[in-house]
Amino acid sequence: MASTSAANPTGILGPLDIRLGLGLLRLATKGCPTLDDALAVIHFALDHGIRVLDTADSYCLSDANFHFGELLAQQALDQWHGPRNEVKILTKVGMIRPKGRWVPNGRPDHLRKAVNGSLLALGVERLFLLQLHAHDSKVPFEDTLGALAELQRAGKVEHLGLCNVSAGELQQAMRHFPVAAVQNELSVLNRKSAAQGLVSLTAEQGIVFLAHRPLGGYAKVARLSKNKILGPLSQRHGVSPHEIALAALLGAGPNIVPLIGATRIDSVRSSLAATRLTLDVSDRTALEIGCSFAPDPAELTAARQLFTTTPLAVSRSPDAPAAPVQHTEHLTTSPTIGPEVVLLMGIQGAGKSMLVSDYVNQGYLRLNRDQLGGRLDDLVPLLQQSLEMGQRRVVLDNTYPTRLSRAPVIAAARAHGVPIRCVHLQIPLAEAHINIVLRMLERYGRPLGPEEMKSYRKSDPNLPPPVALQRWLSSFEPPALDEGFAAVSALPFARRHDPTHTEKGLLLDVDGTLRKTRSGAIYPTHPDDVELLPGRREALARWVEEGYRLFFVSNQSGIASGKLSHDMAQAAFLRTAELLQLPVTEIAYCPHPAFPIGCYCRKPMPGLGVYLMQRHRLAREHLVMVGDMASDAEFAANLGARYLDASRGDFTALMGS
Repeated sequence: MASTSAANPTGILGPLDIRLGLGLLRLATKGCPTLDDALAVIHFALDHGIRVLDTADSYCLSDANFHFGELLAQQALDQWHGPRNEVKILTKVGMIRPKGRWVPNGRPDHLRKAVNGSLLALGVERLFLLQLHAHDSKVPFEDTLGALAELQRAGKVEHLGLCNVSAGELQQAMRHFPVAAVQNELSVLNRKSAAQGLVSLTAEQGIVFLAHRPLGGYAKVARLSKNKILGPLSQRHGVSPHEIALAALLGAGPNIVPLIGATRIDSVRSSLAATRLTLDVSDRTALEIGCSFAPDPAELTAARQLFTTTPLAVSRSPDAPAAPVQHTEHLTTSPTIGPEVVLLMGIQGAGKSMLVSDYVNQGYLRLNRDQLGGRLDDLVPLLQQSLEMGQRRVVLDNTYPTRLSRAPVIAAARAHGVPIRCVHLQIPLAEAHINIVLRMLERYGRPLGPEEMKSYRKSDPNLPPPVALQRWLSSFEPPALDEGFAAVSALPFARRHDPTHTEKGLLLDVDGTLRKTRSGAIYPTHPDDVELLPGRREALARWVEEGYRLFFVSNQSGIASGKLSHDMAQAAFLRTAELLQLPVTEIAYCPHPAFPIGCYCRKPMPGLGVYLMQRHRLAREHLVMVGDMASDAEFAANLGARYLDASRGDFTALMGS
């Protein structure tokens, strides 16, 4: 193991000559030294190259002197004559100290108030690194993470980090903001974070790993002297077992910064000596036998999967998307005769509402957020109340994308001695989009625009915008038995064939595929500006002869931007059809903004295609899309239609193939 005395680039902390931080917990809480002695310890650390001070708003005796740890850090810097600009003060929020107890508080309003107090205590306009001290199980984690992200966007925080987290919680946070640091316990006496792959994952992601209790903590540090590996190594090098343990930790990863919790200058001096200690091959071999920080391969693989998109194992039918949702039958997903809680989960549009009726018909009590209103967590007290009153069969059909969202339901069921079973409805994203469009057609007769969905959502919560499905996918963590489920089953999606859908359909993009403008504009704003591209009428005539009905399918975002009116767009479409001299069954276009896509009718979303297929009984096996852009090709793929690219070579030859 090489010496750590050379400068080490450590993520947001920059190059550190001494890869140690000083934690101020024991300088500010019960049993702390006098103020003068505490300042002396901090100054000694700074004088000898330590440039990281880790504190928190809750490093205090009680709420009566909240922010004391931050005030201590600021006072130490005010009285120090060294290069203050080199020192990084790291702080935390999310914990309160009523009567000296440690109580998590992750409510957004508390976090905002606490950050304002930290800014005042540290005398800065922006916190360098703000860490969430602990996950508050009484507050939805998404709300806490969202509040932290808002504070960063407001300019009050430069970097954000997490303390005492799992790989899953880290991955969930990374969807809200870049995680700059993770602070977990790590030492030769507690290698859990390393064994579970979190140390390796943070290194891969370029995240600083702040190791608190690097010597095991105040209550366990005496065990180091009794360790059968550390004792002989300390005798060989003529140092203390504590220094060997710290040197081993420094060698466990280049992104690790141990936070020593010294209350005496001698302790700081001993820790500094460990940074100059060089361990050779035989030392490392001995440490690997009894004090290895190597991750468990299975744990690391499982943790890494959280940071990648895992494709769903689905069975997909090529049949036309005509009928309502149908799922493959599985014995493990059928209602049972004994007491149980069923967690029916899946992305919006997976078909949960249809499948849950099977359970309701068998006497299960249904708990659904869309029906009852409120937040997902509000269902847990209702579940507890139902179980306490003797209701032994309950089904909850909600999205439940993360382990954290499922955990309260699992805990409630297990607390009442009722087994809980998870049924995961697996469905490709495109099929979920189609199901949502089918729902719109059934209720409103057409795909809805962004503002319509927003206004109807108050009375019809089953109208999620496309971004809601993307959020679900980005946060999704596959359900597993180790969460506490008695059983987990996957229910792949399959589309039922509608035998009444027999018509042939040719869906045609318009601008760039069928027509161009005489003026050279991207799209026409007047019918006199329309000109057909060569060979289009002749090629389409052959498709009509073969029994295909023609449909225009076009994006017209110029309407949303005010550059084009509905009347002019329709007039230009009618002029295009007139020039073709062929029967065009229907003209469908999306007038909504191009970005971000907030509707299901803008290609590549499948809305207009689903609408035409339902309205005109078009069969998927006889559906062809012709276009000239990537969005046209993706639109065809989302519908399961054949795609022809009008931009490739001769249009007539292509259409005749």
